[in-house]
Amino acid sequence: MALHAISDSLIALSYYSIPLLILYFVRKRNDVPFPALFLMFGAFIVACGTTHILDVLTLWYPAYWLSGWVKAATAAISLASAIALVRIVPLALSLPSHEDLRRLNAELEERVRLRTADITAANERLHTEAHQRRQAEDEVRRLNEVLQRRVDELQTLLDLLPVGIGIGEDPACQVIRSNRALDVMLGTPPRSNISLSAPAGRSQTPFEILQNGRKLRPEELPMQRAAANNIPMLNFEEVVARADGRRIDLLVNAVPLHNETGAVRGCLATFMDVTERNKADRDRLLFERRLQETQKLESLGVLSGGIAHDFNNLLTGILGNASLARIELAPEKKHLVASINRIEQAALRAAELCKQLLAYAGKGRFIIQPLDLNRLIEETARMLAISASKKVTLELKLSPGLPAFSGDATQIRQVLMNLVINASEAIGDRAGVVTVRTSCVKVANAQVQTPSGDLEAGDYLVLTVTDDGEGMSAETQARIFDPFFTTKFAGRGLGLAAVQGIVRGHKGSIQVKSEPAVGTTFIILLPVTTEAAVTTETPSAPAEIWRGQGRILVVDDEPAVRSVIEPMLTQLGFSPVLAEDGESALAIVRADLEGFRAVLLDLTMPRMDGEEALRSLQAIIPNLPVILMSGFNEQAAISRFVGRGLAGFLPKPFTAEMLAARLRKALEKTDPAQVGTRPLQPQQ
Repeated sequence: MALHAISDSLIALSYYSIPLLILYFVRKRNDVPFPALFLMFGAFIVACGTTHILDVLTLWYPAYWLSGWVKAATAAISLASAIALVRIVPLALSLPSHEDLRRLNAELEERVRLRTADITAANERLHTEAHQRRQAEDEVRRLNEVLQRRVDELQTLLDLLPVGIGIGEDPACQVIRSNRALDVMLGTPPRSNISLSAPAGRSQTPFEILQNGRKLRPEELPMQRAAANNIPMLNFEEVVARADGRRIDLLVNAVPLHNETGAVRGCLATFMDVTERNKADRDRLLFERRLQETQKLESLGVLSGGIAHDFNNLLTGILGNASLARIELAPEKKHLVASINRIEQAALRAAELCKQLLAYAGKGRFIIQPLDLNRLIEETARMLAISASKKVTLELKLSPGLPAFSGDATQIRQVLMNLVINASEAIGDRAGVVTVRTSCVKVANAQVQTPSGDLEAGDYLVLTVTDDGEGMSAETQARIFDPFFTTKFAGRGLGLAAVQGIVRGHKGSIQVKSEPAVGTTFIILLPVTTEAAVTTETPSAPAEIWRGQGRILVVDDEPAVRSVIEPMLTQLGFSPVLAEDGESALAIVRADLEGFRAVLLDLTMPRMDGEEALRSLQAIIPNLPVILMSGFNEQAAISRFVGRGLAGFLPKPFTAEMLAARLRKALEKTDPAQVGTRPLQPQQ
C-alpha cells in the first residue's frame, strides 16, 4: 500500500508538472500549430494525475464515486483528445519537415536578402532622385530668379524707352499692358489695363481714340485689327483725346503675336508721339504757303508796279489834257466843261484802280498818322450809304472812347467802301442789314495768324463788317483774297485783294467768317497807337492857281507824259525843256548850268533811273530843286531818296492844279521873290 501511495503520488506530481510546462510552451510559442490540442493534452494529463491522487486517497478512504467521476472525466478528455488526434494527425503530417523548414528558411532568407537589396537599391535611387530633385528645384529656383531679373530688366528697359509699347495678352486684346511712355501719353495709371475692348469693369481708360475727328470703335483700333485679321497694321495715325483735355497725335505700328501652333495669341504695338512732328509739318506747310504767297505777292507786285507805271503814265496824259482843256474853255461852255469833268472823274477812278493793284502787293507805306477809327467811319458813312443798295440798311455800332491807330485815312476809307459794297451785293435785291462795329481787344502772341506771320502781342482795334446775305462756301472763302478771283459777273477780283494788302501794310490782320444762307462777317484788327488822333478832313482847293516863270527841265521816258506837262508848264508861265531819259537830261544841264529853276524827274526810266539821275544832277548843281514824279505811293517812291534833298513829290496822274501846287512849294524855298499868285485865264 505504501508502494502504491508513493508511486501514485510521484506519478500525480509528474502529471501535474507536465501541463504547466505545456502551458508555458504554448504561451511562449504563439506560432505552434494546433495549440488547442496541446491544451487538451495538458487537461488529459491533469486528469490522469488526479486519478492517481484519488487512488492514493482510496487506500485509506473509500471515495470510489469521486474516483469514478474523475476517471470518467479523464476518459472523456482522453476520448476527445483521441478524436482530435484522428483529425489533426493528417494535418500534422502535412506540416513541413525540419529540412523543409530549413530549406524554406534558406529560401526565405534569400528572398529577404534580395528584397533587402531591392529596397536598398530603391532607397539609393530614391535618395539619388531626391538629391536630383533638390538640385532641379534649386536650378528652377535659380532660373526663376534669373528670369525675374530679366523680366525686371526688360520692364525697366521698356519703361526707359521714349516710344510707347503696348502688349495685348489675348487674341481679342481685352488685356493690354503698357510701358511708362505709353502711360504718360494716355494719362493712365502705371500697370493698368489700357484696353478699350475690355469687358465692363475690367479696365479704366480715361481717353478716347479719334481719327479724322471721328471716335473709333474698339474693333477699329490698330491692335485689335492686327490681332483679329492676323496682319500687321503699320503707320496708323490716330489722335488721343485725354480726360484732361489734351490731344496727342500718335503713330501706331501693331503686329500679331503667335503661339507654337501659329495661332494668334495677342498683339504687340509701338506708339510714337508725333504731335510736335505734325505741328512741324503743319508749320512747314504754313511756312511754305506763306512763302508761296510771298513769292506770288512779289511777282504780282512787279506786275502791279509795271501796270501802275504804264497805266499812270497814260492817265497822266488823259487827266493832264482834260485839266488843260477845262482851264482853257470859256465858262459859258458848260456842256463841254461837264464832259471834261467826267473825263477827269473817269481818269481818277482809273487811278484808284492802280492804287488797288499797288495796295494788293503790300507796297503801300501810306501817309501814316494817328487816326480816330470811329470818326473816319462816321465821315465815310454818307458815302457808304450812297454806295450800298437802297434796300440795305447801314447800321453803325461804334464803341465810344476807342484809342487811335496809325494809318492812312484814304486807304482805310477804301477798305470800308470795299467791304460795305461787297456786303450790299451779297444781300442782293432783298431787304437786309449791313452792320459796321468797332471795339478794342488785347491779343497775345500767336493768338491770331496772318499770311505774313503772327500778330505781335498788344492792343488792337477791331473793325467788323457783317451782312445777312447769301454767305459763302468754304471753297469760296479759301480764295476770296486771291487776285483776280471774283464771284461777280463783271467783277475785277481786286477789291478784297487790295483790302488784304492795305491791312497787311498797316501791320494788321483780316479774317472772314461765313456760312451759306446765313451771312458773312469780315474782322479787321489794327494795332493801337498811344498818339492822339488827327483830323482827316480834306482841305478845299484854292480858288486861284499859282503862276511862275523860268525854265523847267522835264525828264520822262513817256512821250504822252512829256506832251501833257509841256502845255501845263506853259499855262503856268514856265518855259519847259524836255528830256526823254536821265542821260539826255545830264547833257542838257551840263550845257546850261544856270538856266533851270527846277527839274521834274520820273522815277522809273530805262538806261538811267530817277535815283541815279538825281545823284548825277546834284553832283552838277547841288542846289537845283528836283521834284520826283511816280505812279507809286509817295512813301514807297521816296523811301530810297531819304536825305537826298528832294524838293517834292508829284504823284501820277496829276492835274495842272496839282503840278502848280508842287512847283510853288518847291520854288518858295529857293526863290520866294519870284513867286506870285494870279488866276489862270481861259483861252478865247
